[in-house]
Formats: sequence, structure tokens, C-alpha cells
Amino acid sequence: MGKEKEKEKILITIARQFGSGGSFIGKSLAGRLGFRYFDREILRQAAGIIGAEESTLSERDEKLSGFLEDVIRPFIVGSPETAYMPPPLHAVYDRDLFEAESKIIRKIGAEYDCVIMGRAARQVLAGRPGLVNVFIHAPVDFRVARIMDLYKMSDAAEAEKLVEKSDRHRARFTEAMTGEDWTDLRNYHLSIDTERAGLNAAQEMILLLVEQVKRRENPGRS
Repeated sequence: MGKEKEKEKILITIARQFGSGGSFIGKSLAGRLGFRYFDREILRQAAGIIGAEESTLSERDEKLSGFLEDVIRPFIVGSPETAYMPPPLHAVYDRDLFEAESKIIRKIGAEYDCVIMGRAARQVLAGRPGLVNVFIHAPVDFRVARIMDLYKMSDAAEAEKLVEKSDRHRARFTEAMTGEDWTDLRNYHLSIDTERAGLNAAQEMILLLVEQVKRRENPGRS
């Protein structure tokens, strides 16, 4: 009797605009599916590969500066009792960090059913049969209001600057490292406007797609 074929790993990659709720959705999905969730853990492992302190890489990963750093940093570290905290501000990567994180992402993709946040994981894992690529976005006004609430900011103009800066950095990062347009929705299996859909409905849409991919890649298996 032949050896049973191993199940294909289901790999959910989530690219998201800052303030759109993508990280919240990703973490919630991982919990509901029983999948591993990877975000900051990738940076921690990259620090080991590069031989640098995580705190050093974190400055490149998050790229906070001046007034905005003073405003945000007190609010990006939660207590152990906190079920969900908003993600730290995004970063501009260099090639060494990108290559280290890509190596980790490929290893993760070979070992786990998982949700991977950002870091061009869609491009790194391209061609994998169990891939589910999602783009989470929302209008600027919605994201500004959400950021002000999450990070306890009172200045809408400063929050809007953060949104615009994050969008620029993520677009430049993706183009520099992969040669692709970060917001080209043809590159994703599912794109969701969280202002229109809401965070809960967004999760349900992704879950439906994941179940479809599971049935296709692993027929007859739960």
C-alpha cells in the first residue's frame, strides 16, 4: 500500500494598508482556523540569521522618527493580558533583511498552515498550491479615525501623515524588492474594503475562500 500523500499546507498571506484592520483580521483568522500566525516572529528570526539585535532591526523595520515616534511608541507595547494590540508602524526594509525574512517565510510555508502578515509573503511564496493571497484596504478617512482610536491620538492631521507615509513606504518596499505594484489587485485572490465590509464580514469572506482552497488542494480530507 502506497504512502498517503501529505496534505498541502494552506498559506494565507495578508497585505494591508495601515489602519485598515489587516493585522486584527489576520490574528483572528489564525485563531479561528487553528493556524500559526506570523508577523513580528519573522523579524525575531531574521535577527538571528543576520546576527543583529532585534531592537536594531526593529528600527529599520518600523522606521519611527521625531515627533511621531514620541507620540506612537508608548502605545505599541501591550500588557500580557491584552488580547489584541495594533501593530507597530511599518518599515522600510533593505535587501539583507528582506532576504533573511524571505528565507524564514519559505521555511514557514513548508512546515505550517499559517497566516503571514506583510513582508511580500505573496511574492516569496508564489506558485505554492495552497496559497490564499488577500489585500485589506480602506479609505483614508476610515483609517485615520481607526488609527486615532487605536493609538490614542488627538491630531487627525498627524494621523493622516502616518497613513500617507506608511502607504509610500510599503509601495516603495514592494517595488524595490519584487518589482511589483503593491496595490495591483490582479495579484491577489481577494481584496476587501474594510470600511464597506467591516472586520467581521472580512474574516468570513476569507474563511469561505480558505475552505474552497482546502477542498481543491486536499479533496476528501477535513
